[in-house]
Amino acid sequence: MTSSRGDERVKVVVKLEKDEDDYPPMDYEGLWALPVGEGLFQIDNVPFFAMGIAYGDIVSATAEQHELRFREVVRPSGHSTLRLIIYDEKDIPSVRALLEELGCSIERSHIQGLISVDVPPTVSLAVLRKTLDEGEAQERWGYEEACLAST
Repeated sequence: MTSSRGDERVKVVVKLEKDEDDYPPMDYEGLWALPVGEGLFQIDNVPFFAMGIAYGDIVSATAEQHELRFREVVRPSGHSTLRLIIYDEKDIPSVRALLEELGCSIERSHIQGLISVDVPPTVSLAVLRKTLDEGEAQERWGYEEACLAST
């Protein structure tokens, strides 16, 4: 259950809920996490499909069938998770630069054009939404808010 990098990270497996279009394309997502206490783990990557979970959240998980299965978010980190589907693959570097300039970090998926975005608590969601809404109106991308930090 540890990563090949030799650090303490483990995978916490989250069961995914599919929508009417049978999305996401898998039943489970494995999230990297750091053990922080008995049955508690700090999420250490940005989820691509899991809803309601953000980078840095403390979650509970139980060992079942040789896996750590997600139970619930115990302590939110204050981070938010957004997902973008960028329609033109060539646009990804400029979108990455734009989001990083706004203070976010991104991870690319194995699915063409899909990126997950970590929005730290220091970034204004209102400012970010304005930029995202403009790009959506220009048909550069579509986005969803997968986990919003409570303010």
